[in-house]
Amino acid sequence: MPKISAVIITYNEEKYIEQCINSLVDVADEIVVVDSLSTDRTVEICKRLGAKIIEQKFLGYKEQKNFAVQQAEYDYILSLDADEALSAELRKSILKAKNNWLFDGYRFNRLNNFCGQWMHHTSLYPERKLRLFDRRKGEWGGINPHDKFIMHLGATTGYLKGDLLHWAYDSIEEHIAKINHFSSISAKEYHQLGIKAGIGKTTFRPIWRFFHSFVIKTGFLDGYMGFIVSLNLAYLCFLKYAKLRRLILTEKNNKKNRLTDTRVKVALQEWDYAIAGQIMENNTKPTYQSPIQPENISIIISTYNQPEWLQKVLWGFKCQTLSGFEIVIADDGSDAETKAIINGFKENSKLNITHVWHEHQGFRKCQILNKAIIASRGDYLIFTDGDCIPQEDFIEIHAKRAKKGFFLSGGYFKLNLTVSNAITQQDILMGNPFSTRWLLKNGQPFTYKYLKLYRNSFLKWFMNTFTPTRATWNGHNSSGWKEDIVKVNGYNEDMQYGGLDRELGERLKNTGLKSKQIRYSAICVHLDHPRPYKTKDTLLRNIRIRREVKRTKLTWTEKGISNHIDIKLKNSSLNS
Repeated sequence: MPKISAVIITYNEEKYIEQCINSLVDVADEIVVVDSLSTDRTVEICKRLGAKIIEQKFLGYKEQKNFAVQQAEYDYILSLDADEALSAELRKSILKAKNNWLFDGYRFNRLNNFCGQWMHHTSLYPERKLRLFDRRKGEWGGINPHDKFIMHLGATTGYLKGDLLHWAYDSIEEHIAKINHFSSISAKEYHQLGIKAGIGKTTFRPIWRFFHSFVIKTGFLDGYMGFIVSLNLAYLCFLKYAKLRRLILTEKNNKKNRLTDTRVKVALQEWDYAIAGQIMENNTKPTYQSPIQPENISIIISTYNQPEWLQKVLWGFKCQTLSGFEIVIADDGSDAETKAIINGFKENSKLNITHVWHEHQGFRKCQILNKAIIASRGDYLIFTDGDCIPQEDFIEIHAKRAKKGFFLSGGYFKLNLTVSNAITQQDILMGNPFSTRWLLKNGQPFTYKYLKLYRNSFLKWFMNTFTPTRATWNGHNSSGWKEDIVKVNGYNEDMQYGGLDRELGERLKNTGLKSKQIRYSAICVHLDHPRPYKTKDTLLRNIRIRREVKRTKLTWTEKGISNHIDIKLKNSSLNS
């Protein structure tokens, strides 16, 4: 049976610390309190209850918690805040897990008390927290003050019944004071990460935050307090982006050496354009303004040994409201079965398909995508995967929303394996994979994400406008101008599975491009399948690459499309 160290960080917590520690009796084998130099009776109470006290000036929320975890004697950690306590049911669940430890970490729900009322609805419930874990399997991360424990890739997590009780705020005034404090911390963290704060975020995201909490998460069932909590969450969102916007404007006004930086950027851009010109020479059409004609659109579909799924995806593209587009299949070394499926569509359908293939030598998705970009003939590229069935207006939405200076970020609805297997060609023709009634009937559990599938145009506009999700480049559903993608030299071939598409989007944004959210308009359904190529080492490497891209505002990758310029020239000569 493993021994558990309970770890608590404190600062002036005399009101709740005793009930927190008392709830740990018989659960924790050690209680460690890291105190940030409290001026009340917190330390006195902790000593009386037998806790180990360590004083440490506050380092930041995630930093303080990582420090606290390292002070524990045992590797198995139960991390609580001082105003939290274990419910009786959660105590039993933890003791059961302790006697039969099956996972690297455990999550459980947190139930918040607001002004004396337990909030069973709003965005505050269920807050599923990972607080019981093997410290060797992860670390505290996130964006302060919203820290979270992040497990290493490959680590397993389970779920425990019972609530972690949290006495959040005793008064509305206290909540508003915390909102002012936390919004300042968040704004500074966002600013350091290079996150932008336009008028849209400052105006619309708070509205969405309220709607999500009070309506979608049924906060109205908590009555008056549900309304107040939802309103305060919206206010926190507003202040965060308003303060971030002020920080950005202040930084711009204080920069005195912008002229030098601009000259450097211009020189780099000229160099980028020169390389891009070599890659694209003799193989591009004149740039067309929106709306884009279908013949100027290339759909790039990545695949590897998923012939049944690819067949369903191609059935989806046969049903599009637009026709005349090109499909380029980026094949990372699939066997003959995939080739047979593709040849069948070439022979028996009107789809214009180019099959770009290279020998399988491990996960080389970025390389085959770059080769597919080179082979494409369209001015506008829509990227998706060979396990994502497009809705009938998928291409039409991308074409209508395309705009110079932007790339588009579409959405997906993930299906379970049972439903994925059940889909037939007739189902796709009838639009059944996008029917909530059909999905529920065939075993797809209900979730609020069904909102993505509703066809109401106002709802789609509303959700696209107010969703708090950032519009990122996602390989399963994104689009942009070919010249913009070539300008940054395409995908970074050093990237493996996990964030390789986001890295491209981050470089596109570093050139000045903006992203537009269409995740509730341009939809695909994602078929389920295992991912054996997902490894901890590659994910960590990808994270390091992306951090460097953000830190240095990098636009160009050395290992991109330009690596295959000879292939491009050969194709040009063969086509001439």
